[in-house]
Amino acid sequence: MKKQNPFKTPEGYFDNFAADFMARLPESEPVTVERTQPLKVVMLRPWLYAACLLSICFGGYLFWHNSEAESQGAKAAETIAQHDQYVDDYLDCAMLDNGDIYACISE
Repeated sequence: MKKQNPFKTPEGYFDNFAADFMARLPESEPVTVERTQPLKVVMLRPWLYAACLLSICFGGYLFWHNSEAESQGAKAAETIAQHDQYVDDYLDCAMLDNGDIYACISE
């Protein structure tokens, strides 16, 4: 691979390029487009903005509510763990094993 570019432009090609290009374009009148009625999208734009805002608010509420429920679930699990520890300590102190517990329950 050589470092030289094999493609070359003729000398002075870009000197009058813009003027030559503009001379080749056909003459045409500017086209004006008249809109008689606004598009439905333009008419519905405020409703679309409101729908987006409501969906963002609802999503934020769900996120906040879900995180609050998870924290309550963690508190409940901690309370259950403390209760289980209390029951285990009580059974150790009373010197009851599983066989004694089953016998008490079955009577």
